[in-house]
Amino acid sequence: MRKLIIDFEYNEASGRSSIVVDFNDDSMTNIEINEAVRSGEILDEVIKQAALIFGEDVAQQVRDGRLAAVCLDHHPELKRGDAGILINSEAVRKQEVKQ
Repeated sequence: MRKLIIDFEYNEASGRSSIVVDFNDDSMTNIEINEAVRSGEILDEVIKQAALIFGEDVAQQVRDGRLAAVCLDHHPELKRGDAGILINSEAVRKQEVKQ
């Protein structure tokens, strides 16, 4: 099953924005994935999905090269870690009660 994780990132230090992509496909080997990245096959799919998620203007910026599309497969240093954060769980709250 092919899975794309697409995120819009803004780097405050550099002032640059980019589309960050993580790609997984259990039916493909690492060599096949790398070839798909190099050939542009994955980029075409990313642009289509970016248009749906972020709008056609963002997708056009990726097509024109004004907005970088960064594949985490080629830049593993950008991955922040393997542990996910569960965002839909109830948070523990402390509350002072005045009597």
